[in-house]
Amino acid sequence: MNLERVTTLAATDGHSIPAYLLAPDSARGGVVLIPPYGGTKEHMLGIAVTLGEAGIATLAIDLCGHGENRAAIGPAMRDEVESAIRYVRRFGRTAALGISLGGRLALMSSADCMVAISPSVVVAISPQGKWMFETFPSPAVREPYPGYVVELLDTLGPVAPHDRPCLLLYAELDIPAILQGAPGLKASLSKSELRYVTSNLHPEVQHENGFIRYLPRWFNHMELKFNYEVLAITTGWLNERWGKAQVA
Repeated sequence: MNLERVTTLAATDGHSIPAYLLAPDSARGGVVLIPPYGGTKEHMLGIAVTLGEAGIATLAIDLCGHGENRAAIGPAMRDEVESAIRYVRRFGRTAALGISLGGRLALMSSADCMVAISPSVVVAISPQGKWMFETFPSPAVREPYPGYVVELLDTLGPVAPHDRPCLLLYAELDIPAILQGAPGLKASLSKSELRYVTSNLHPEVQHENGFIRYLPRWFNHMELKFNYEVLAITTGWLNERWGKAQVA
């Protein structure tokens, strides 16, 4: 596999999209890796290596306002994802894989198929979630005010129904509001498959304080990007569609 820093990827308005490309010698397709809110391309390298070992090229990007991307955070991240998908079409088949906010963006993309890991598609953000965003804003994000991500989700708009294959993957003990959004999301995506991760999760906490009960689910959500069951399910799902890599 070859790892390189991509310096030529740009959005349609010309701003640079920092990215890492990890490509095997003979790639069977290309996957755009979209980090969650507060995440960066560096956080996606574990998934990149796992998919690379399966013969799949990956392009991990920094969304606007995140990491090394100097563009202002905002809905322009949808255009950034599309620019990244155009880039990986050189490998043939394309997929978008994202976590949380990145999962929502993946489902809104033009990729041939999508993997949405705990996508931030909810009926309503819980008071606990809103408090976390406002009180613990990510140091990796440059946003106009703490909690801006709540406004951003509204600005992005809903995930439009479509009939392309997509995997919806959640922790069994995920954030309650995100789990509540899963059935409606699946119903709107005719070729979606819904699965739940059960391994390597924090257990529920019995406590009179609702916020303390919420914390293990928040951590489960945040840690899915390096959950081994997530890596195995994702690789297997793409192999089912693109075929397994040939062993030399």
